Amino acid sequence: MKTLKQTYLKVIAALSAIILAAGIILVCIFFCTQDEITHYINLPFYSLPEENALIVDDGADYLGQPDMIKTKTGKLITVYPLSHGKGALKMQYSYDGVNWIEQPTPASWESSQEVPTLYTLDFTDGSQKLILISGKPYWPGIKADGFQYSISSDDGNTWSEFTTVYSPMDCIVAMSSLIQLKIDGNYTNQWLGTFHTHDFVNYKTILSFDESGNAVWSQPQPILSEYRSIEKQNSLCEIELLRAPNDTIIMLTRNESRNGKTSMICYSYDECQTWTQPQYLPADFSGDRFQALYDENSNKVVISYRQIVPFKENALSLKKFMTYGWVAWIGDFEDLLNYQQGTNIGDCLLLLGSDTSGDCGYSGIVNFQNQILAIAYGNFNGYQIRLAKFDVSETSEFDKILN
Repeated sequence: MKTLKQTYLKVIAALSAIILAAGIILVCIFFCTQDEITHYINLPFYSLPEENALIVDDGADYLGQPDMIKTKTGKLITVYPLSHGKGALKMQYSYDGVNWIEQPTPASWESSQEVPTLYTLDFTDGSQKLILISGKPYWPGIKADGFQYSISSDDGNTWSEFTTVYSPMDCIVAMSSLIQLKIDGNYTNQWLGTFHTHDFVNYKTILSFDESGNAVWSQPQPILSEYRSIEKQNSLCEIELLRAPNDTIIMLTRNESRNGKTSMICYSYDECQTWTQPQYLPADFSGDRFQALYDENSNKVVISYRQIVPFKENALSLKKFMTYGWVAWIGDFEDLLNYQQGTNIGDCLLLLGSDTSGDCGYSGIVNFQNQILAIAYGNFNGYQIRLAKFDVSETSEFDKILN
């Protein structure tokens, strides 16, 4: 009996020693591998004043990813799901960015399956249509079904019911970008759109209209097939396309791999037919769902995105990234066009909304009354659809966070 007790005590002592040693090792790993997001931000980093943030919608329930456009009449329209991606869509409009009015929506919008995107279509004859697009990827219990779109021809007052095309493709964030194409330097009535699949294959499709005014989408084709290994390795997705003054088209992509590699950039010199090899962006310009705008007042490019610095706070952290939240990058076209991997680019960063969860952003961004307006979702002070407004020339007067 005494021997059994002694053995029991020895086992307990050994286990205690192992647990103590493991605890010491974990504590050492925790403290010895500590990292900070400040180590990766080299640009001056400012914070948007609270009075420059307007609340479009808020509440106890989750509000999802918004987009926003400004029509030819100066009307602002935003749309967002009442859940994360999948769910009924809510649309609101405003003429001043402050007062928003909810607008009735078509019945088919109740069953939207993905993040909605909004675009203005400016035709060469001076007319304008508006288009809302929603992908139909697979969800648990729901089969992939292509993508669907709805069109307004009366400044967003009324919208068509959803029309579905290219079923059963798996379409996520359709269209993450929709850029008007040119021929011989002149705009055409064709727009190239992008979306991706769960396998992180990015597709392009061209929107045009037949003689009866009906939308026609070309057969989707992979847009980065030449660089499939890079695309797959980095899980590239959510492409944003931006046309530079020299008609170079700049592609910015999200890096979903969170593998210590940042977002990527590449270029097309032939209207999106071919691309240069993607290269990594600086860590302080890395994130998700880039939305770009040229600001004519300041001659600057403003890019709204969810900041994702793809490095862990320590080796034990379950979260693979660090972030301040919803951020804007401000710089010149030359910064983007002449970028060399491994260098820093841009004038500054601007924190538009603080949310370190990694579940915010996805903004539409427009010029409005000589200011920038950008909209996003997030848990800023509770779940909100938040509008940020600012004059680019005044950014350096805001409170500085870093550098």
